[in-house]
Amino acid sequence: MTVYPVISRFSSAQDLIAGLATAAASRGHSLRLLDAWRPVLELAALDQQAFVAELTAHLPQTASPAQAVRSRMVWQCALRTDPDRAPAPDQRFAEVARRILAATGIAAPGDPAACRWVLIRTDPHEARVLAPLARADHSLAETSRDRSLALAVCQLAEHDDRNPRFTAARSTPGLRGAVVAAPPASAPQAAARSLHRPL
Repeated sequence: MTVYPVISRFSSAQDLIAGLATAAASRGHSLRLLDAWRPVLELAALDQQAFVAELTAHLPQTASPAQAVRSRMVWQCALRTDPDRAPAPDQRFAEVARRILAATGIAAPGDPAACRWVLIRTDPHEARVLAPLARADHSLAETSRDRSLALAVCQLAEHDDRNPRFTAARSTPGLRGAVVAAPPASAPQAAARSLHRPL
C-alpha cells in the first residue's frame, strides 16, 4: 500500500480541525480520532475546544492574529492512499504517522519534551497528522527536512509491504547477518532505513 505525504503549515489548530470537519461532512464523512500524543476518546465525545487548547498548550502567545498567521506554527501532514484501491486500515495510518513523527524529530519515542500531536481520519483514503511545533521545553521542533524524511518513511513502508521476507529478516536479531545486500534505494529511503524501527 502506497501512502503519499503532503506537508503544510497553518496558524490555528482550531480553524484547521473545523475546516477538516466541514470538508469531511461535505463528502458524507465525519472526522475520527485515530491516535494522539496521549490516550484520548473519540473526537465527537471530546470538548473540542478544550482538547485543542491542550494540544496547543506549548505554543507561544502571539501579539496579534497577523503574527500568528505569519508564524504558522501548526504542522500538518496529510497521508493519502490511492482512491482506486481498498481503503487503508486505521492501524496502517497510525504506524506511518508515528514513524514520520519519529523520523522528523517532532515526536520521537521516549522524548519527554516532544511536540504534542494528533492523527485524524478524514475519509477512507486520507488521514491528517497535526502537530503544533512548540516543544514542552519551550524550544521549536526542527523541520527543515520534514518533507524528504516523511517521503522516505512512506517509501520504506511501501517497500516493507512488498518485501515481507526481507523485512522479517532485517527485524529478527538472529538473522541480522543473513541479509547480505539490500535492494537499490534512493537517498531518502536510505535515510529512513536507519530511522526505521518496529512500533
